[in-house]
Amino acid sequence: MPVDLAARILAHDAIAPNHFLMTLEAPRIARAARPGQFVMLQVHEGRDPLLRRPMSVCRVPGGSRRRVAILYKVVGEGTQRLSRQRVGGRLATLGPLGNGFRLPAPRRGGTAAPALLVAGGVGIAIFPFLVDALRRRGVRPVLLYGARSARDLVALQMFRSRGVVVRLATEDGSRGTKGFVTALLEPLLRGSGPRPEIYACGPTPMLRAVGDLALETGASCQLALESQMPCGIGVCLGCVVACPGDAAGPIYRRVCTEGPVFAAGEVRL
Repeated sequence: MPVDLAARILAHDAIAPNHFLMTLEAPRIARAARPGQFVMLQVHEGRDPLLRRPMSVCRVPGGSRRRVAILYKVVGEGTQRLSRQRVGGRLATLGPLGNGFRLPAPRRGGTAAPALLVAGGVGIAIFPFLVDALRRRGVRPVLLYGARSARDLVALQMFRSRGVVVRLATEDGSRGTKGFVTALLEPLLRGSGPRPEIYACGPTPMLRAVGDLALETGASCQLALESQMPCGIGVCLGCVVACPGDAAGPIYRRVCTEGPVFAAGEVRL
């Protein structure tokens, strides 16, 4: 069950232009969190803005599982206020929330399916936690990371320090392959090797393209959706997504409670 607590800010660092990494002391959330889940975070102690913001659990650092790390980008008034919070302050934090990634069983002999992490922009925030979980299961994932430009590629050291192979794409060609991250993904899916397990997070157009490629090539694919979540607990119905239905039309599921992770064929983006 999620808990609502006043989490103390242990660290708060700018890691790139408009990108921050915040570490919160939240033992009950840290112990229960799973890769792909999120928290609802009050961005400051006042009530303006009133609604909390959904933030992916980036990492649960340390072996004691007492802390939760949040990686975020300043995109509006709420995250701007969050960026001004100082170490030692407290923020109302509700979590862990949502259904996270489905993880492979720990490997016992044989070869696990290759794992491809496909990130777009600040969607990278969800993956350090997943990397830690996959490595404990004997899986060494490859990260395919796309952004608008080189300045938008953040947190690379989090992956390289864990031995993750990192391949980059930028829309302006300032670093890595020029184009969308699907330019890195498509050759891997159309090759003759074993079908990978894909874990993807990023803007909706990117997720749509990744999901279509996976369905076309027969690769298993999990999509972590980015959505506005006013409540985070399934009450307000502000984050519904269309899913395949029947002759009467699509059905709708709540990203916050039935997601945010869906199989590629489970949603219509």
